[in-house]
Amino acid sequence: MPTTSTYGCHFKKACVSAGLVDVDGKAKYTPGSLRHFFASTALANGVPIHEVSRWLGHRSIKTTIDVYGHLLPSAWDRCREALKHAMRPIPVDAAPQPWDEASRSADTHAALACTRGV
Repeated sequence: MPTTSTYGCHFKKACVSAGLVDVDGKAKYTPGSLRHFFASTALANGVPIHEVSRWLGHRSIKTTIDVYGHLLPSAWDRCREALKHAMRPIPVDAAPQPWDEASRSADTHAALACTRGV
């Protein structure tokens, strides 16, 4: 296994060879910047933080939350969207669901039992 410094050195050389340099001609990226890009992009696009934490190799999810927690959508926004979705109107022409049929037949049996005096 290469050491961190050896890997960093080779990574910088690859960046320079690829033309990924800043105005001073130094490598624009580091392995750490790519790691941060990966984590930030994943979290901003809804990948669960416990998965990102595991992929980053953090011993505790607390580390991931401390570093990247500000990128998570707010709990209030998620809650509002979940409630809005749950309370959306059902289209009139929606096909009956299996549980609708079961409740209808139970209602029908109950109504028949009442009319028959059972």
